[in-house]
Amino acid sequence: MATILDNKHIDAIMASLMDGIITFDRNGVIIMANKAAENLFLVNKDALQGCTMEEIGGEINSMIGEVLLRGNEVFAEMLIQPRTQIYRVHVMPIKSDRDIEGAVAVFRDVTDARNFDQMRSEFVGNVSHELRTPLTSIKGFVETLLDGAMENSAICRRFLSIIDTETERLSRLIEDLLTLSSIESKERVINPKPVCLIHCIRSVMNIMGPQISEKSLHVEFICEPDLALIYADEDLLNQVLINLLDNAIKYTPRQGKVIIRAYRSDSRVITTITDTGMGIPRDSLFRVFERFYRVDKARSRHQGGTGLGLAIVKHIVESHGGEVFVESEPGKGSTFGVSFLVV
Repeated sequence: MATILDNKHIDAIMASLMDGIITFDRNGVIIMANKAAENLFLVNKDALQGCTMEEIGGEINSMIGEVLLRGNEVFAEMLIQPRTQIYRVHVMPIKSDRDIEGAVAVFRDVTDARNFDQMRSEFVGNVSHELRTPLTSIKGFVETLLDGAMENSAICRRFLSIIDTETERLSRLIEDLLTLSSIESKERVINPKPVCLIHCIRSVMNIMGPQISEKSLHVEFICEPDLALIYADEDLLNQVLINLLDNAIKYTPRQGKVIIRAYRSDSRVITTITDTGMGIPRDSLFRVFERFYRVDKARSRHQGGTGLGLAIVKHIVESHGGEVFVESEPGKGSTFGVSFLVV
């Protein structure tokens, strides 16, 4: 037996919808608005009923007018004051036979989708640029060698050395892209277990020893005695530490200082790496963990960075339930920190 929904059921359904819905009579007067629509326009319950879109204002009024006049569906994306979100507005006629009895407007928040589209577009553009630069360099030097420069052994060796450097840069970029992709898509299976952070830090310091010695840096490790074990995937933890220490080494001048600290704070172990480099401007601090973002683009590329190291750090740490942070003062250096849960 078919069940006819009463007003109580209809009201319950409308109140549960995430999209804002407003219905109008043939004169453009609001006869119903659900809770999401009232929240959208920042009004109290039932405050929209009896109003017209002219009173609310904006582009929506003309959309309602067109639908009531012509009976066509209309779509638009817009900002609705005082909100900062982007809404897709879909207005449809309510018809009885051929007569237009009113209209219904649906407001859907598409901010996240549009932001994602923009991020994807920027990502594709950044990847294209990062790949094009070394490929252009390699192609140019290969063409020069084929045009006869390879007959000069000194020039040939110098050009091949540059080609080798650019190839290594491409390899690092592709490897970082694959790492970031596998973590973001959760293809990389995380195998957390009790890990000794002190052991991992000392191991990474040994791995980075040649780079430290090359710049005559003073690296100091300060930690609490009997530091608690943390719960982490050891391979990924080492990648976090390598990326952070490598970053500090790159941006610390010769004979500078890098300090690594590890200490417990409640249920987490905090690790910070402080350098005495050039620091980061305040307006760039909130962006340093974005992929391909560089404070000093020319210097970063010269140092061989891919612009993905800190993004990888952020994703690895957050996939473990931890947090990342950065503090910096231009001209005095920066401190990057990560946290992991204790066992």
